[in-house]
Amino acid sequence: MASNNYLATAFNVAIGCSAILGNSLVIFVMTVRRKQFSSSTNRLIRHQSIIDFVSGLVFLLMTGIKQTSLLENVERNFVGVFLCRFIHSNFFVWGLGVTSTYNLVVISLERFLATCYPVKHRNYCSFFKIKVSMCVAWIIGFTHAISYVFIFTAKQSKCQFDPYFLVHTKLPLFCSEVLVEFSIPIVLISFSYTRILLLLRHKLSDGTVNQQADGVLSKAKRNVIVTMLIAGIMFFICWTPLEMMRFLVILGITREPNELTRTILTGLVMCNMSVNPVVYCFKYQHFRT
Repeated sequence: MASNNYLATAFNVAIGCSAILGNSLVIFVMTVRRKQFSSSTNRLIRHQSIIDFVSGLVFLLMTGIKQTSLLENVERNFVGVFLCRFIHSNFFVWGLGVTSTYNLVVISLERFLATCYPVKHRNYCSFFKIKVSMCVAWIIGFTHAISYVFIFTAKQSKCQFDPYFLVHTKLPLFCSEVLVEFSIPIVLISFSYTRILLLLRHKLSDGTVNQQADGVLSKAKRNVIVTMLIAGIMFFICWTPLEMMRFLVILGITREPNELTRTILTGLVMCNMSVNPVVYCFKYQHFRT
């Protein structure tokens, strides 16, 4: 069991380091070449990398803290309660994870408007509104993460599940997690890219597309759409195992996962913050150039 914990820790450290290195590269390139990446989509992509970079730092820090004795012999005082409710519960990790998710949602909706309603996009999608949408992603992320503060409490010198909270709020908490973390983002991302792909198919089948024109279906814009579509698919792959586990637990098919399983599932979710730079390097031609 100890060796498995060490492997899980090594896995999480590797994820955190790759997220820091990969996203710092994206931030550096887009900051140095600010003029070439001045569009609303590229600003959102850079914001995505900033979120994921901070997520990598926090995830690495939380992984390190959990390997120390800081969470052992926790006393029922302010420090102990803080450690259980904010550190052991991964409050900051989940807050940043959901923030990253909703920034992806904002990118998909922005691409949907730009492709399907280009005139409205030019008239109404200002940089101020883009900044507001970025702030909304942060608000949603950390507002949702507040629920994790109440799951754990200091008891018998350890951080344990709060039995009263779980008995009375287990089902509402599960519904909130599935809706906010997974279902709503999947529906919005799927809707956006489905509409975009249907429009592309329709235009191409009509034979009305001028491939050289700087229009809705230009090569550069299609490349951005494909890049962010892959990023959306990676979100689905990384988050599905955790949400399926929660679904099986709430149905009573399986028990609550142990610490090792929770660590692995959380690590897989955090993989989502390190895969986007890889996607940009392989699929986003403008960034690669």
